Amino acid sequence: MPKRSDTTTKTLPLTHDDIAHMVGDLDDAVMTAILRTGANYREVEEAVKWATGDAEDLGKAGHQPNPAAKAVYDILVSDPVFLGVKRER
Repeated sequence: MPKRSDTTTKTLPLTHDDIAHMVGDLDDAVMTAILRTGANYREVEEAVKWATGDAEDLGKAGHQPNPAAKAVYDILVSDPVFLGVKRER
């Protein structure tokens, strides 16, 4: 099977495995909720940055997450497992 390029991968619809790679092994209900947002790879990646406090540069530049990234962010920050795993790092 041909390998997808990094650029192509970031614009295709996400899979459960794609999300798990970015956010860790969360409950299936959380993963499903993230999938239902319709967010792409970059939007989930951005939401993770905002949720973990790694988006300082984005905030300083006045950048705010788009609706899909914001929906993923809201899901992540309401999940104690995600917050616990990210705080341990």
